[in-house]
Amino acid sequence: LLSAYCCLLPPRFIYRKMAWEIPSWLDETFLAIVLQGDDTQNVSIVKFSVKPAVGLGENYSSQIFRASVQYKTKESVTEHSTSLIIKAPHTKGLAAELIGMLDVVDKEKRVYTELLPRIYDKINHEFGPKYLKCPLDDVLVLQDLNEEGYEMAKRHQQLDFSHCALVLSSLAKYHACSVPILKETPTLVQSLGTESLYSNDSLIGQQMKGWVAPCLNIVSEIFKNMDGCEEYVELLSNKQDIWDSLVESFKPREDRLNVLNHGDFWVNNMLFKYNHSGVVTEAKLIDFAVPRYMSPAADIVYFIWSSANEEVREDRIEELVDVYLHSLNKTLEQLQCEERLSKVELTEEMKSLSDWALTLICQFLPIVLTDPKDAISMEELTVADLDIANPTTQMMKMYQGKQFLAALPTALRHYKKWAST
Repeated sequence: LLSAYCCLLPPRFIYRKMAWEIPSWLDETFLAIVLQGDDTQNVSIVKFSVKPAVGLGENYSSQIFRASVQYKTKESVTEHSTSLIIKAPHTKGLAAELIGMLDVVDKEKRVYTELLPRIYDKINHEFGPKYLKCPLDDVLVLQDLNEEGYEMAKRHQQLDFSHCALVLSSLAKYHACSVPILKETPTLVQSLGTESLYSNDSLIGQQMKGWVAPCLNIVSEIFKNMDGCEEYVELLSNKQDIWDSLVESFKPREDRLNVLNHGDFWVNNMLFKYNHSGVVTEAKLIDFAVPRYMSPAADIVYFIWSSANEEVREDRIEELVDVYLHSLNKTLEQLQCEERLSKVELTEEMKSLSDWALTLICQFLPIVLTDPKDAISMEELTVADLDIANPTTQMMKMYQGKQFLAALPTALRHYKKWAST
């Protein structure tokens, strides 16, 4: 559940009415300090407006605002305009409780200030939005990529092969760059990549442990009421005790290639640019809040089983693996790294995460495919509401959504085919 992040919706997105308020600190003084940065020229705000950057149910980890600002510098009468994305932590409810168990704000800030600049120096490639210095420790201010023509895909439609291939090629470059950076600054990569969600040593890990089996049970009960789905009921009944397997599979293996994974690599955490014909041409990554150091297979498995459409999962996973490997190994060569990853190795590592792929279908796919009208406000929930063994009506809406119920048998069919070959 914590993985449902997003940012920077396209301008055409129509916001549902929702309860929100501008934080008291998000004022002219704050914006002037941000826009001035390290410049010695004072900035004065002419006018600004703030609105939610995402709709209800599109982000569960933070409050995200879009600030449209007109300003000028002290030495000039010329007015400038810009748009900023401002991420602030929830102050109440479930999200505040969960985020309190993680170090997501500090980690994401370190990715922007310490990791990404090192990557840019190595391959001159900007993976995400520019970071702007902020006077508040728990707030992030980022470039609004909408101004450069980037927009988010529609999560409930999932992604076709062209989108998948483009974003996995970019991901491979990101992964590859972490290899030499690990050698140069091992403490940076290792501290950013410490696993928290699938761990017996963290508070959030203990929460996750309590959610896995009940989510599998919910989906099993759904299949019991579907004709011809008995095999999926049996499959899920044999996977009730997989927590230890999950914890083990998220540990880096010394005998294999390990990279700094994005960690939350799904459709809402990537932005796309299109040409005049509507063909996707570029991709950017966003929300680097939960990186993990382990096999690169983690990001790929997460992406395929949360964000690739049915046609891709049915017939084109192997092609995506080829696209990823070509980009990864080419970038490693450019970086003069001796490490390489073979197709056999990557396929084996992806299959070693097959239990996780199943939990993604049962835990996360309902979120991806949920109807906006059934979206959950995380400030209205508490950890107590996530007693998955006794789910509330609000939580069950995700599992009873028409699109999820229609997609579920096909997703399990694709999973069985993939896991068994």
